[in-house]
Amino acid sequence: MITGIELKRKMVHLGTLVIPAGYALSSETAVLTFLIPFFLLYLSVDLLRHFHPGLASLFRKHFFGRVLREEEKPSLMGSTYFLFASILTILLFPRPVAIASLLILILSDTAAALAGKGLGRIPIFKKTLEGTLAFLFSALMIVWLYPSLDRVWGSMAALGAAFIEALPVPLDDNLTIPLIAGGIMFFGMR
Repeated sequence: MITGIELKRKMVHLGTLVIPAGYALSSETAVLTFLIPFFLLYLSVDLLRHFHPGLASLFRKHFFGRVLREEEKPSLMGSTYFLFASILTILLFPRPVAIASLLILILSDTAAALAGKGLGRIPIFKKTLEGTLAFLFSALMIVWLYPSLDRVWGSMAALGAAFIEALPVPLDDNLTIPLIAGGIMFFGMR
């Protein structure tokens, strides 16, 4: 079942489309000039909420407290990992690979969550088969429709990203998805 909190999380997730769109419309330098300081500020707030009682209380009551998942409460937020992964993806991969990898993270992860929570019946690991298939289908659509990507290696990247999203690995999937997808496309197309 899709809760109101989950819908809010996914709306915020979709709002991050501004990063790959901004990268598509501007330079790497322009995007990183904004992202790096924003990430450092965001990371500082995320870390301080663990050590400063006043900030922790303010954070819980007025900011992200209601949309935090249980596993994010004692650690970094998924959005902190997302910002870090965005920076790494832009630095490590050519523009088309980086943009496609970030689109997979944003759109396919959203599709997986909505399908998995809304339609999911068949459990695999800690996810659902329906969510994983929604992730895979949407990721395949991204790499097949995105110009200048090799469809075979893009398909392998979609499969790899869907696999890493479904597995119960201890790393946050906001970090692993774009790096796995980007790595497969980058090394496969060389």
